[in-house]
Amino acid sequence: MNVIHFSCVAPPETGGIGQSAYEIVARLNKRGVDATLCAPVMKGSKGTRQSGVGYASDQNGVDPGRRDQGAGPSASHITRLPAFIRYGNAAALGGSMHSIMNEADIIHLHYPFFGTAEKVAQYCQWKRKPFVMTFHMDATGGFFLQTLFDMYRLLAQPAILLASRAVFVSSLDYATQSSIASFVRSHPDRVIENPFGVDTERFYPRTDPHESRAFRHAHGIPEQASLVGFVGGMDMAHAFKGIPVLLEAMKALSTDVHALLVGDGNRRVIYEAKARELGVASRCHFVGRLMPEDLGPAYRSMDMLVFPSTNGAEAFGLVAAEAAACGIPVIASNLHGVRTVVLDGETGILTPPGDADALGRAISRLFADANLCRRYGDAALRHAREHFNWDRHVDSLLSVYRSLCVSPS
Repeated sequence: MNVIHFSCVAPPETGGIGQSAYEIVARLNKRGVDATLCAPVMKGSKGTRQSGVGYASDQNGVDPGRRDQGAGPSASHITRLPAFIRYGNAAALGGSMHSIMNEADIIHLHYPFFGTAEKVAQYCQWKRKPFVMTFHMDATGGFFLQTLFDMYRLLAQPAILLASRAVFVSSLDYATQSSIASFVRSHPDRVIENPFGVDTERFYPRTDPHESRAFRHAHGIPEQASLVGFVGGMDMAHAFKGIPVLLEAMKALSTDVHALLVGDGNRRVIYEAKARELGVASRCHFVGRLMPEDLGPAYRSMDMLVFPSTNGAEAFGLVAAEAAACGIPVIASNLHGVRTVVLDGETGILTPPGDADALGRAISRLFADANLCRRYGDAALRHAREHFNWDRHVDSLLSVYRSLCVSPS
């Protein structure tokens, strides 16, 4: 079976869509499927087929420059195609795109991919090629970009959805409140809930106290500090991650509470300046991107993770699932999709998006009650192992792929 995936980014570029797509393609190859991930050429590069490129599990939280073996020994493939136009994560792919699709048994689009999604859907309809998609999120932006996004969803998105034989979503909770809500209602048989997975060989509970001490020492974090963590992008594309909310919350917390902030981007200097302005810089440890093998130890050095995203551009929360798999509680914003990863009052605490006071109170509550913190962490671990399984995710994809390969178009 030959399956072609299209994504607006691919490693070593950062971005949650590309990271998830790469993980899926790698695991499909491990199952014996001939799977390829097609993405735009990186700036300054030529179109090429790459084997065994670096993989990072979180958007901007890890350094993707080193190959990760978490998905298994088989090397999946990335084909980079030139783009006629590329702006941010939007790109109109060209090159050998049609010939690549012509060889495929299944086309799998990771959406949004403005500039290419409509071309893929039209080609698959014309050639009667089996076409599925994963709806990751609704893109958001400032007034001008948001206007363009809204126009695209009105004019192009309905046709793309109708061309698809199946639409995978990380949670129905998010999908039913998103721009595809009307499609979910009118075509429930085509919409399949399929949560993303967590690599439990990399993300597991603390077993060696020396690991945590060594990680803290390496990054200048006091061993006895109460440590709250954040993992995520620090660029404009991930401004919704809510770092300013965490920094504001830190101002009201006890001086023995420190924050570990993992990730990088062009807004990091702004956040560091904000920490200095608020007088919390000495307790906020910006460590940049980490190598994949260091992200697990980073989680295990934390007492809890905060996930303070501010709007619906956050659709799932893979970082929150990874932290849960490490047995630590998560305090997250009460957003559709996210609340299926973090269960309020069971695996962590949900707070109103953008509310620094509520976030601070939730952090203080968990640090004041070690038994509650431990109970939430244990429940988070069980929830992650039960619900966020890559093997189950790939099983669901393969079931649909096989049915489409034998069914009439």
